[in-house]
Amino acid sequence: MDLYAINQDTNSSIESKPFVTQVLLYRPKGKTSCFQANVDDRAMVNAINTRTFNKAASRLRKLVPSSRTLRMANGSLVPSQGVWKGTLKWGSATIATSFEVFDSGGVWKMLIGKLLLEQFGAIHDYALDQITL
Repeated sequence: MDLYAINQDTNSSIESKPFVTQVLLYRPKGKTSCFQANVDDRAMVNAINTRTFNKAASRLRKLVPSSRTLRMANGSLVPSQGVWKGTLKWGSATIATSFEVFDSGGVWKMLIGKLLLEQFGAIHDYALDQITL
């Protein structure tokens, strides 16, 4: 089911903003590439936009083939271009993980989904808009 705001009251003072953070992906020989990432605990995969990945591809590990097709919030199906596997650092925490790479249409550059949040044992305090790892 997709939910959309129709005839939304633009005078409403209640507004939710995306949780955006900076993460590092480790490349061979321990060097890093910095990425801006949206956190979405409803996303069932971690993902990197194809264009974003391609800009950093020469500094990252090569993609592993993926047969996944991803369903977007609007119901459209988008094939994965592959999976990046490696080490990610978020704040002071570091973990081995993976990201599907696909064309998000430029809506976001990187998406931290439920899988990575579970790996970290993250706690999201929505009132304070803080994530504790």
